[in-house]
Amino acid sequence: MHKLLSEIKSLQSQRNNSIYPEGIFPSKRQMVLGIIREDDNSFFTALIVFTLQRLKKYLSIEEANIVEDIKSQAQNAFPFYESNKVDYTYNFWRTQKNAHFPNGRLFSKFKYFALADDADCTALIYLAKGYSSEDINNLKDKLLYHAKLPVPFSKNTLPHYRSLKLYSTWFGKNIPIETDVCVTANLLYLLFESKAVINEYDSDCMKFICSVINNDEHKTQAFRIAPYYPKKAIIIYHVARLLTVAENSDLQKLKPKLKTDILQKLSGNNLPMERIILNTSLMFLGETEKIEELEMPIDINYPWFVAGLLTSINNPIANCLAPSSLFHIKFYCEAYMKTLFFEYKILKDNLIARS
Repeated sequence: MHKLLSEIKSLQSQRNNSIYPEGIFPSKRQMVLGIIREDDNSFFTALIVFTLQRLKKYLSIEEANIVEDIKSQAQNAFPFYESNKVDYTYNFWRTQKNAHFPNGRLFSKFKYFALADDADCTALIYLAKGYSSEDINNLKDKLLYHAKLPVPFSKNTLPHYRSLKLYSTWFGKNIPIETDVCVTANLLYLLFESKAVINEYDSDCMKFICSVINNDEHKTQAFRIAPYYPKKAIIIYHVARLLTVAENSDLQKLKPKLKTDILQKLSGNNLPMERIILNTSLMFLGETEKIEELEMPIDINYPWFVAGLLTSINNPIANCLAPSSLFHIKFYCEAYMKTLFFEYKILKDNLIARS
């Protein structure tokens, strides 16, 4: 496992270059018609650091030092993605002028396509780099401010969830409130880990997650409940990971249902990376007897994140077209796929050996 961790470390940018700042892990985005661009973003680097830090208690001193080195370099890069207006939210792309859609030839030319700061990257960067109680309080104020703005819910959100008090994915004033169950899970992970005081919005976010799983909407309505992570295996992984820290009885009651769902999905055909995260999800849920023996896949070209070009547009035609892959940008990261396999192996070698 030391070799794999070293491979992951070798993929991290070691110096500033024309595409990536030092400390960022390279990734790619696939546009319509298969156009592929190098994509300089904070998202995958934050995910990698967050995931590796969760494993440190199982690592040797030498391996833990590699993780700390990865984290240290990433921390130096995160300020490039920090909001220009406030000091506690983060953007997917660098916040300097015209940094959106890096290496693009069309969207990068128009300010309209620049992204607002978002709750997902902000939560993941806090989980990766650390945070203070003041950071959490400021973030919660920001989340509440945008959740209470007089803007409608995105029509992509299922109607029966529009009456709940849910956080929006985006920190933009004129963007419809757009929910994603995986973004919600990441936010709640941060709030539970930080021991934040739970409010009525947090409680409704938990109701949202419980309803999605209990009503099988992660199977039947994946794009409507997770427009940025519209795959059943990825949704299950996010919720199962949340349950490792969530001190909430309703959320914990999801464990039997999630285990059944995972075993049912594993009985069919799955992409290699999906088998890895489904087995990891079982271990998140405390299962140690039904874990498969898996190898690092040859093909790790698996999109973890999808940007829907039409999900924030409240227009009947856009709403109908939004689920189509023709209007999706897919994001890939070799280092994160290797990190997910590393996570699976470390948990399997340690949890199962102790059971």
